[in-house]
Amino acid sequence: MNPSDNGDSEGDIELRENGDNFSEEDTESIPESGEGRGGKDYKDLYQKYIRLAADFENYKKRLAKEKADVISYGNEELIKALLNVIDNLERALDHANADEDPKPLIEGVKLVHKQFLSCLEKFGVQFVDASPGEEFDPRLHQAIERVESPDFTPGLIISEMLRGYTLKERLLRPALVVVSKGPAGAVETDRGQGGMASGDVFDLTDGDE
Repeated sequence: MNPSDNGDSEGDIELRENGDNFSEEDTESIPESGEGRGGKDYKDLYQKYIRLAADFENYKKRLAKEKADVISYGNEELIKALLNVIDNLERALDHANADEDPKPLIEGVKLVHKQFLSCLEKFGVQFVDASPGEEFDPRLHQAIERVESPDFTPGLIISEMLRGYTLKERLLRPALVVVSKGPAGAVETDRGQGGMASGDVFDLTDGDE
């Protein structure tokens, strides 16, 4: 029995994106498993396989294109927001050139700085808390100096030298801080959870004092 006699022929199966075709003629090279109904079922299964192969190829190409678009344009919204910051900065600079009074320029730069920080916050960027008196946390802070201080107990932040940032709880850059230490020769007491001595934490700094 010829399968085309009962009107089941569906013509060429086209790969929609790359233009390659699988035609029913491809099935002619596949020997039938038998006469009658068995042979028709075999050819139907083969045609289904061709369709699945075509769909899978289309899916892989679509996925590759989406991945390329994410890499190329993933920061599009952030860049659009930063363009507004650049516009305001340029206005402040233009105003400074037209006026010898530095106060308008300073105020303009402050406004641009505030807008810039607001833009980053909208995309999940946050400051690392490194206020004086906060406990040193090696997961968020990097100690660049250890100094004795009568105003701070060992293991506390004295000052922040460079602000740190996180992106949705992922550390982008640690805060660079100055940390208090005990008097020379004194054994510093344990601070924080886990029983880690503050002296061990401060070993993250380089150089000998």
